[in-house]
Amino acid sequence: MKLLSFLALIGCSVLFVGCTSNDQLVSCPVISAPEEGTRSFVRSDTAGQLFDVRLNGVTAECVRHKSGGTAVALTVGLKLDRNLGEGTDADVLAVPMMTAIVDDQQTVISNSVFGYTVGFGKGAKQQYPTVEFEKIVPENARLVLSLKPSY
Repeated sequence: MKLLSFLALIGCSVLFVGCTSNDQLVSCPVISAPEEGTRSFVRSDTAGQLFDVRLNGVTAECVRHKSGGTAVALTVGLKLDRNLGEGTDADVLAVPMMTAIVDDQQTVISNSVFGYTVGFGKGAKQQYPTVEFEKIVPENARLVLSLKPSY
């Protein structure tokens, strides 16, 4: 049920923000996330504290790319949470993420791994940062987003 809810959230986000206001308006390709990739536990760089990281929504703006595919500008929301009983010091967290482009035959045609660094102030329990990046998705392909397991 969680997967369906999350996929519905992504689908609605893409549906309502699927085009830009220039003269090359296009619908965004399918953007999805596997259930096991929507949540991860990550150790911080400084204190080694464990953080609960979750995907928290996606928006996309899409334009036709000269390659014939779609240029997708994504904004991915994250929810980061820590247990203050395990420490309240200022800390830095590197959130590992990954994407894959999958063709209509369900074959992965490309993938990439990247990270997003978040600073936590002393005593901060939660943060809701957003990550912005762009991908070129070929025609008849879809984009898969995931947090990369790190713990």
